[in-house]
Amino acid sequence: MSALPSDLATLAAEIDAALDTALDRLLPRLADHHPALAVLGPQMRAFVAGGKRIRPTLLLLGFQAAGGAWRQAVHGPALALEMLHTCALMHDDVIDRAPTRRGRPTVHHAFAERHTAADWRGDASDYGEAVAILLGDLAFVQADELFLSAEVPDRTLLDAFRRFTVLREEVMAGQYLDLQAAVADDGDRELALAIATLKSGRYSVTRPLEIGAALAGADGALIDGLRAVGDPLGRAFQVRDDLLGVFGTSARTGKSTDSDLAEGKRTLLIAEALQRLDPAGRADLLAGLGDPELDEETADRLRDLLETSGARRATEDYVDDSITTARTAIAALDVPDRTRATLLAVADYLGARDA
Repeated sequence: MSALPSDLATLAAEIDAALDTALDRLLPRLADHHPALAVLGPQMRAFVAGGKRIRPTLLLLGFQAAGGAWRQAVHGPALALEMLHTCALMHDDVIDRAPTRRGRPTVHHAFAERHTAADWRGDASDYGEAVAILLGDLAFVQADELFLSAEVPDRTLLDAFRRFTVLREEVMAGQYLDLQAAVADDGDRELALAIATLKSGRYSVTRPLEIGAALAGADGALIDGLRAVGDPLGRAFQVRDDLLGVFGTSARTGKSTDSDLAEGKRTLLIAEALQRLDPAGRADLLAGLGDPELDEETADRLRDLLETSGARRATEDYVDDSITTARTAIAALDVPDRTRATLLAVADYLGARDA
């Protein structure tokens, strides 16, 4: 089992404490609007519990890489990344019709169950999905408020906020491409890599590092250097996630390991398989891929095709190669030795994680 690097674990604990404080301030405002909104606060707090805080901790690491000393000054932007991630996960669960997240019911399922228990009018699933979308929107709005609370010069904050906007544009673009590739049966390898870059790679690694450095007033050379680290590392992060989505365990990932297959996601793993399988094997893979009624026996057969075709090995090799590229870029950075060591540990963790 891969463990979060110690320096990142320290930053994550710092983020957890700051997030609790922020939610203590933000969530009670809901009930101030109307008592019926009080139910949303506990749901939001429960949903954010247990996250690894990768994005906010990388922002703090980028801030330190650029010489930022007082991390509390940028807690707001770091928390904004976590709230944006909360929004993305809530909406993604609706899109994917996922029943669980982090080992507990997804928001739309929880509110559908509440609807059913109360015997309210209308369709319980529709109600649950609507509430999840709205609660995700709320997290999106709160992210802006938190980001703008940074205690840095206005011009520096504006530059960082523009990068935050680019991050949001990229993740939405990547999500669209992910949906489009699935419905169009597009197994193109380069498209799969573009999705990995936009949907998660830059959103999870590159932009958090850049934004943190920008908040410390970093020059263009350091920003470029961090991007050279973040892009291959971010792709490795997402491609590893795609592997876990098929070959991981529910106990570790907190979600079904059949869902990516049932949703027909066109990942690098699938693209590699489609290139390697013979016509009969490709037909068998495509027949099961994207079947919402996918049973365990068929899912296991698809996993066997991904394994025996060499697609799994090729995808794991891609992760390893990307980590090597990122480590080379880290070695070239002009940053303190402690920061370099932490970045190297992060690269190893993201390449080998099992959850």
